[in-house]
Amino acid sequence: MKSLSQEKIAQITESYQKCGSLRKVCKKLGISIGSAHKYTSKNNIINKLNITKEVKSKDERLIGLYIGLWMGDGTQYYEKHKRGYTIKICSDKRNILLNNFIQEIILKIFAKTSNLKKISLTNQAYIKFSSRYIFYFVYKYVKHDRNKTHSVGLKEDINSYSIDFLEGCLLGLSLSDGSLKHIFYFNVTSVALSDNMVEILKKFQFKPLKYIYRREKYGWKDLHMVRLRTEESKKLELFLNDVLKKLNCTSSFKELKYEK
Repeated sequence: MKSLSQEKIAQITESYQKCGSLRKVCKKLGISIGSAHKYTSKNNIINKLNITKEVKSKDERLIGLYIGLWMGDGTQYYEKHKRGYTIKICSDKRNILLNNFIQEIILKIFAKTSNLKKISLTNQAYIKFSSRYIFYFVYKYVKHDRNKTHSVGLKEDINSYSIDFLEGCLLGLSLSDGSLKHIFYFNVTSVALSDNMVEILKKFQFKPLKYIYRREKYGWKDLHMVRLRTEESKKLELFLNDVLKKLNCTSSFKELKYEK
């Protein structure tokens, strides 16, 4: 990343202090989001201004999308020594479109900036940010036991949620734990989450099939597998693309999911 002049850095910090939005700063000054974040972080401005105390968007589709992504690929924990509430969404460093999309969603809902951390010598990465408010926000919608991966699921019956929320949640779950190349598959170790997927698909007039791959003899948790037949999978792809259009996203589901 090319170093910027002191005058440019001053412009970045001054602009960010005025508007509180890295995206607006980048557009105004013609710089990358990485540069803007680098220099505002150095001056400790983000830490002072980027504190979330409420949702900035009450769009149920957006919120459902975040909840679906978090149930599929999210993790969070409290770092006592830092007194920090850390949230991570796991990803693939090669999937630039999806990573940008997720960061934009976090920004739209919570006005919260996040960092993409890349793990060296692997394709792994994660989107990381800290927020006490967002940490507890998910528990309005989600429940899980000590091991989140094997027990996570929606807190209430799906009929308790709006259609917009369920559309977003289905998209988030499909982008995280789903597979949709020719046939739709959704494989998880959480019984609750697999049941949620079946119920949501049925809500939208799909006919999911569910199987259990018994893995206890290998010392692993059973895998709960949900899938659609070929024709239904094609319809789901169109459905998810339509949800993305409603979210003003110009990329298709497959572009987001498989661009590497």
